[in-house]
Amino acid sequence: MKRLMGILLHMKTLMPGRRREPLLLHRQFGRGCCSSDRWSVSYLWNSFVMKFQARLDYSVQVAGPLYILLAFSLISSVIYLFLVSILPAVYPLSSWQGIAHLLVAGWLAFNVFFNYFCCICTDPGSSPIISDTVMPLARYEMDLEGADYAPSRWCKRCRKPKPPMTHHCHICKRCILKMDHHCPWMHNCIGYYNYRFFFVFLLYMWAGCLYAAVMSSLPMFGPEDEDDGEENGVGILFTFILSVAVLISLTFLLGWHIYLVLTAQTTIDFYGNRQRRKEARANGESWTNVYDLGKLQNLRQVTDVGGSYWWLWLLLPTRALPKGDGVHFPLKENPFQPMHSTQLGLPLCENLSPSADAGSLRSHLVSDSSSSLREMTSNDWNATDRL
Repeated sequence: MKRLMGILLHMKTLMPGRRREPLLLHRQFGRGCCSSDRWSVSYLWNSFVMKFQARLDYSVQVAGPLYILLAFSLISSVIYLFLVSILPAVYPLSSWQGIAHLLVAGWLAFNVFFNYFCCICTDPGSSPIISDTVMPLARYEMDLEGADYAPSRWCKRCRKPKPPMTHHCHICKRCILKMDHHCPWMHNCIGYYNYRFFFVFLLYMWAGCLYAAVMSSLPMFGPEDEDDGEENGVGILFTFILSVAVLISLTFLLGWHIYLVLTAQTTIDFYGNRQRRKEARANGESWTNVYDLGKLQNLRQVTDVGGSYWWLWLLLPTRALPKGDGVHFPLKENPFQPMHSTQLGLPLCENLSPSADAGSLRSHLVSDSSSSLREMTSNDWNATDRL
């Protein structure tokens, strides 16, 4: 405030018809030259970081198709070299061993490409539209606009409520339901509706790299064959190096996402939950994730697309989307009853579909949402904006 008053006084001295006197802000307001210089350097640095991040986000968005083309080319080249150079050097294609390996390689390759392109083409989901006329200053009256839940977070950029585990992607310029991260190799955000495709893609990609690395190592470290030419040797070596390199990186990535799935977290929420756990431990309290229903149920929340044998769809190709709407989640205390979460959560609503509009939202109002919203003060909303 003092700095703003000083700038206004300085502009006043520069107006025509007034005597221009030197204005020493650091003397009038108790700020030294070093403090002003630090403020200028900090301002320039923050401006540089913001511009650099904007350019980086734009370059990632533009280069997305190139990442897809590169991934498709590398996977296709490994499959081609496996069929042309590696498998004939291990087993004859006319033998039953060769036919069996062809079937295994075909199954792995099909599922890799299937889940890869499904993850690219599937929209991860975004925050539901409550009303086009909802203003942030009046969001505590949003129950009158047709919301069926009391939003505990608000996105200033999208001007929409943010359900649990929903975050704003600064590359896609929108809020993503249960956002995990923005993947440049997918040219898409990994969110609620395409996370299953991403997870299964990692599983099959890891298995495919392991299979290619083992098969390519047999002719490399086995007895030499005079029929193998120099071109086949180069192709086998290229396949082995690429498969091992990708296998090592995928081992860490797949292990990380297995941990996230079994603990009912996303990559973004993991860091927030770790901070909450640290703060609770400092206060002598215990913190628990209300969305953690147990390892088996957490895995089912990701892979269940309907049916009794939900676990079977973890390995079978299907275009079915996960059950639910990405807005309401079962909670740890009582996962089968509508209730309010104490950790930025929303009440469970089984009757809400992913394509629900404002009209259907009005028909599912929670009875206590209006009273709880009206009791919130502006200070409460300022506090939640920082979350």
